[in-house]
Amino acid sequence: MKTLRYLLLFTASLTIASCQGKVNSQANDSSDKNSGSPVTIYYFHGEHRCPTCLAIEKETKTTFEVNLSKEAEAGTVEFEVINADEAKNQALCEKYGVYGSTLLLVKGNKTVNLTNMAFSNARRNPDQFREELANEVKKLIKG
Repeated sequence: MKTLRYLLLFTASLTIASCQGKVNSQANDSSDKNSGSPVTIYYFHGEHRCPTCLAIEKETKTTFEVNLSKEAEAGTVEFEVINADEAKNQALCEKYGVYGSTLLLVKGNKTVNLTNMAFSNARRNPDQFREELANEVKKLIKG
């Protein structure tokens, strides 16, 4: 019975760990060449996703469509969902040093990692998630 309990605990821990992505490096160059480029919201995910991973995608899409609709129409923000496990996305994943679930904002050479905020809020506090995501995007748009 103890062995089964430990096996279940280990499996749950491994599942959670595999869901959370990692960003190895972030470029934070706020040079003028970034001023004309749109902010891209990247949501990277793996093949196997937990309920929180699914909530991050859902709430990011809602934020993009509702809270950032004017910016989307103006072309100052775009949203992409990327399956990090697909070979065709390998170069992009390597560029940003990500695997698994990762939420990034990218404008030119500037990258903002919102993964921790996303995992903390997407399921438990979606209103706060949407507000923080929209605010971070708007900050990047302004430069």
